[in-house]
Amino acid sequence: MERKTGFGKAGKAQVSAEMILLIAAVLAVALVLVSQIQEVAKQGAKAVKDNAKKLDNELDAIAGLASKREAGEKCTSDSQCESGECDEYLKVCK
Repeated sequence: MERKTGFGKAGKAQVSAEMILLIAAVLAVALVLVSQIQEVAKQGAKAVKDNAKKLDNELDAIAGLASKREAGEKCTSDSQCESGECDEYLKVCK
């Protein structure tokens, strides 16, 4: 009767370890890519917000809506308020 040494199982375990390392490397690359995409998206959102604010101010000036608002009135930018300060959280003149 022939005795089994278990060498075949060790070979399979090595393949599994290599697969685990490969999967870990792929996941690491994916995480790096996702974090870079998130950073680019944040920069893009900031640029869009800044451009929208500029456009709003320009449209107000063109439409003749540049009259200053008093404290407590709704606003979207500092230039709309008599005090020169718009609370960006509450969207009212200070």
